[in-house]
Amino acid sequence: MSSSDMSSSELVERSAQALARAAELLAAGVDDPDRIPDAELRTLTASLLRLYAAKAENGMRTPLPPDGGGVTVTETMITVSDLLHAVNVQLFELSMWQAMSGNCIAPHQRIDAQ
Repeated sequence: MSSSDMSSSELVERSAQALARAAELLAAGVDDPDRIPDAELRTLTASLLRLYAAKAENGMRTPLPPDGGGVTVTETMITVSDLLHAVNVQLFELSMWQAMSGNCIAPHQRIDAQ
């Protein structure tokens, strides 16, 4: 069956299944990072960032579970630092962009909010 023959709900279901499988493979790669080829990981990361940004622009504001999906502070800092470096953006520039665009976490959406 081609994708043009599938209903929208079937496409969503197949996409969800493929993403779940990819998440399993990537999680397994954490224990053995050399299992995941660098080039494919870079391509996947870029695609994931584009999708994340598109969904965020469409209103998604809580992408991870309250515990951060198990991601550590160190893992987050390494990733964010590398992403900012890759696009030649300094932390100060990020702060300025957030202030000027209003694109930051609202106080009521913060996980540490009372």
